[in-house]
Amino acid sequence: MTDRRTFLIQGVLALGGISAGTFTPLEAAMNVRGRREFLTAVSPSAGTAGAVASGDPVAGFGWEIVNINNNGADVFFAVHDTMVLSTINIDVSFMITSAPAAAGFAEILCNGGVSRGAVPTFNTSPAAYLNLPASANFGQLTPHNPNKLNIGLGGVVQDLFFNVILKTWVPADGTGGYTSRQVYGQPGLALNKGDYLMFHMDHAGVSGDVEMQAVLQYNVV
Repeated sequence: MTDRRTFLIQGVLALGGISAGTFTPLEAAMNVRGRREFLTAVSPSAGTAGAVASGDPVAGFGWEIVNINNNGADVFFAVHDTMVLSTINIDVSFMITSAPAAAGFAEILCNGGVSRGAVPTFNTSPAAYLNLPASANFGQLTPHNPNKLNIGLGGVVQDLFFNVILKTWVPADGTGGYTSRQVYGQPGLALNKGDYLMFHMDHAGVSGDVEMQAVLQYNVV
């Protein structure tokens, strides 16, 4: 599966927090394309051939867990320059790789965050969640539950900039056992040299294959 794409790799991605299951770093390296240049047209009477200006650079990466099964994994990489993460474009997809033993659901939690000034740490559960600090700017998440419903709560955490859940029903014959999501955002997130970007995927239900592909646009300051 690792041969199905060829990318021009110009940087190296550090990997970590990998739990049970096979991790395949398909394009698990920052594919830095550098600054995009565009030609600014000028009037012929100006006597110049034009002026070249620089746009914001972009970087991309991808990673895949080919046999995720009620567990999870993470990837992370260092930020080498002070910058603003201006836009994210992230696609995540899940599919079963064989007919299930019985019909059931499958869900995948996918998120991305920042570890400020230190190599990330991860939850020790099989899911290997990101360790993100509670936000000092907001209170605790508090439910209003007059009907006594079964509610699961997460915390309000700092520096989480991408958070998506995929859910699908998988019938006994496996037909249609896939789901995907594409997310575009403009976080305008300030990053310092020595920070780390980290990305996570974990799973519950019918096992299968999950993949994330991401493009990040940023401005070095």
